[in-house]
Amino acid sequence: MTWLSRQALAALAALFLLAPAAQAVVRATPWPQSHSDLPADPAVRFGTLPNGMRYAIKRNTTPAGAVSVRFRIAAGSLMERDDEQGIAHMLEHMAFRGSVHVADGDTVKKLQSLGLAFGADTNAFTAATQTVYSFDMPKNDAESIDTALMLMREIAGELNIRQEALDTERNVVLAEAHLRDVPVSHLVKSGYAFLYGDRTAAALTPIGREDVIAHATPELVRGFYQAWYRPERATLLIVGDVDPAQVEAKIKTRFSNWRAKAPPRKAPLYRLPAQHPDKVKLFDESGSPTYLIFSWARPFDATPDSKAVETRDVLRFIALDVLNQRLAALAHSANPPFIAASASYENMADIADVTELVVNYRSGQGVDGLKAAERAWRDIVAHGVRQDEVDPVVAQWRTFLQDAAAAADSTQSTQMINLLLRSVDKKDVFTAPAADLAMYGDIVKDLTAARVSQTLQYLFGGDGPLVFTASGVPFPGGDAAVRSALADADAAPLAAGAAATLPPWPYTGYGKPGTVAATSTVDDLGVTFVRFANGVTLTVKPTAFRAAQILVDVRLGAGRLGLPRGAVTPVWGLAGFVPGGLKRYGIDDLQKYMADKSWGASLSVDDDDFTLRGQARSGDLDTELQVLTAYVTDPAWAPQAFGQMQVGYAGNFEMTQASPAAVLSREFYGLVHGNDPRWRAPSLAEIQGATLDNTKALLAPALANAPIDIVMVGDVTVEQAIRSVAATFGALPPRPDAAPPAGDERFPAPTPEPVVLTHRGAANQAVALIAFPTTGLFPDMKQQRTLRVLSEIFSQRLLDELRTREGITYTPGASSYASLSTKDYGFLYARAQIPPDKLADFYTEVDAVAADLAAKPVSSDELERARGPRIEDIQKQQQTNEYWVALLAGAQQEPRRLDVIRSTIPDLKSVTAQDVQKAAKDWLKDDKAYRLVVVPAGFTPPKLHP
Repeated sequence: MTWLSRQALAALAALFLLAPAAQAVVRATPWPQSHSDLPADPAVRFGTLPNGMRYAIKRNTTPAGAVSVRFRIAAGSLMERDDEQGIAHMLEHMAFRGSVHVADGDTVKKLQSLGLAFGADTNAFTAATQTVYSFDMPKNDAESIDTALMLMREIAGELNIRQEALDTERNVVLAEAHLRDVPVSHLVKSGYAFLYGDRTAAALTPIGREDVIAHATPELVRGFYQAWYRPERATLLIVGDVDPAQVEAKIKTRFSNWRAKAPPRKAPLYRLPAQHPDKVKLFDESGSPTYLIFSWARPFDATPDSKAVETRDVLRFIALDVLNQRLAALAHSANPPFIAASASYENMADIADVTELVVNYRSGQGVDGLKAAERAWRDIVAHGVRQDEVDPVVAQWRTFLQDAAAAADSTQSTQMINLLLRSVDKKDVFTAPAADLAMYGDIVKDLTAARVSQTLQYLFGGDGPLVFTASGVPFPGGDAAVRSALADADAAPLAAGAAATLPPWPYTGYGKPGTVAATSTVDDLGVTFVRFANGVTLTVKPTAFRAAQILVDVRLGAGRLGLPRGAVTPVWGLAGFVPGGLKRYGIDDLQKYMADKSWGASLSVDDDDFTLRGQARSGDLDTELQVLTAYVTDPAWAPQAFGQMQVGYAGNFEMTQASPAAVLSREFYGLVHGNDPRWRAPSLAEIQGATLDNTKALLAPALANAPIDIVMVGDVTVEQAIRSVAATFGALPPRPDAAPPAGDERFPAPTPEPVVLTHRGAANQAVALIAFPTTGLFPDMKQQRTLRVLSEIFSQRLLDELRTREGITYTPGASSYASLSTKDYGFLYARAQIPPDKLADFYTEVDAVAADLAAKPVSSDELERARGPRIEDIQKQQQTNEYWVALLAGAQQEPRRLDVIRSTIPDLKSVTAQDVQKAAKDWLKDDKAYRLVVVPAGFTPPKLHP
């Protein structure tokens, strides 16, 4: 048989074997391990159906009884033609608007009935290279798994894409586009255009063009759908408490009959520009952050994943982290040239491999930041790195991989499946954490500074960087100033840095270990209470939720409730407390000393306490407690750390002016606390006028004299926790007994006409909010659970009406809050970002929903769709250390906090439709409501009661 006749026979066979519109030969993408020397994780079952669809299944029992599902289509905004810009994202929205076997609107309802919350558990996203649909199923029963697979199969090839649904959903997509119409987005797109060209920049921005979205037809969307949603471009991932063999059989049954309905298209090809005529670009827009971005871009290296590729990438990470440590030391110096700077390396959507050095500089000090960053990378390329710089970074990465390997069997399914998804997108072999650790050991064995230096020479090689600047005002001196600063930095002599010796660790002894004065147990919750002779209290809950993880919270003082009421205080400045380091160990030395340890330290300001947060694994717990105790007894209060926070908050204040959502986020808690200065956001003048002494005065008294209450949860025994605390906090001088602070929060007076705030962003965007006063948690916890269900129903009705039916917003929602400290303070609120001319529509709809909820009981289906996801979410949270360390805070001083844990799920299960109706009558009262709008500057909102 001749070659020609063989081809003719193959073509004839295809006509009979394939549907007329799907005559293209299916070429399935093989899993990368099939042509790699890297071993895939043996715990994952990889497979490919005859139609080309790939799947991967992994049994994972954290959390128990739950399943995560991701359905990936290897098509995103990079595949769009010029007249399709935004259609990949538009199609993602249409996937929830009806299919052959699922009516419009029923997808979310079906999932809610199984315990999934819209947004949190049911979601999707569109990127340049992919579109991904996500379901996190709280149950692993047959109904849940079958429903998830059925819905994904509908998305795969059965979508309706009808005109009526498209007309509504296009408005939602436009609302989302307007939500993103902010200076940061403009900055990113401008930077993309500078590096890759205008058309590539558009392809890297999935939101697309408004004119395409506004005029998209079903035929246009369907054309993209049928061309790109095809089996050979699909990958289904399932991770959870499942039997892989059973799930595999279900996948084969459900997806084997999927066939493409149109010929495939050839994807547009994007390449780096052959040359850049100008190597400097300036961007300025009011509300933009201040950034300098140095970029070294090379054509994408498509070399398949292998041990050699992994070795190359590990060396790059280590090399850049050495540079990042140098940059951090500059930022922490007495007169820092910039707020922060960091270098990274990434593959940009299979178009380019890019090394970037990003510098966040102080407004007006761009030249200083530019020169310092330019010299930093030139110094390290010219003189290389030292072994004493490499070794701590090697240790940090080893610690990270050791923790990942230790926790491999207790990693959350959502985290694991997202790592698996990333490997699919990057075309990497998905390897087991233990294998990663072993390979890393081989890579870094006898790793020399010279080899790391060679890597840096490659990363920063070529014809110099492209330099992009961004700020809220024009860069002083323009292009000429940038070029001149670069030339000055390049002309200055370079000098190699000297090796630094780490001083001995000084925080090993705090005195004679403390003795235990009393212990008690809470048997039903597996909790032990300990009181030391010096007054320090310790709450311990050993768990097996995540191997090698111990969370530690150290609570001091009364938080915001203990601050003075008379003036706004620089609470924000406390964000510089931990970065300020310790008196005898600066922050850079601390990070080097802890390089081979699992540790953490941060400070939060809560309503009723200041909390030092840390984490450790068992072998590092003593050192972690030494660090946290040192922050209480020997903090440095470094001026430069406070200065960084001050500059950062001032810059963020300007950025928040650029959108209504950002203004609301900044002002919300102050306004619903009646403008109480303890919660009110500071003005720009107040930020700029704050001092370190003002900030220190807020926390220093609590560090010196306040009660200390420690909560420890995780892979720890009670005996180990007691020993570690006894040698540190338990050895301190006596502390007073802790008591719950007396809460005095107050809700604002009603506002029949909304309070008006303004923003300087897009003129077609506004935010409307309404809040109703309720009560605190403890007077009646069952009532608060009812209010939470009420808020979920309220949120869903706003979503159904304002988004699904009217399409005037992307982000409607409602929620509730109840104080743990103030018995008569709480609120239920609803909000939406909408066009300014629709503000009255929001309040009309809120009134209608409130009236309907008060007039008649909700249906049993609606009640369960609101209550079920909340219950499932709490049950899932209860299998995490984070839940317990948060809920056990203050439990020794306020035992009712234990009842919060015990009663939440039973209370939610007992909520009835009549309870919801009564709550609506009692609390959703128009004459008590606080109303607020954020509108464009110069816009006069309509009167609600003319």
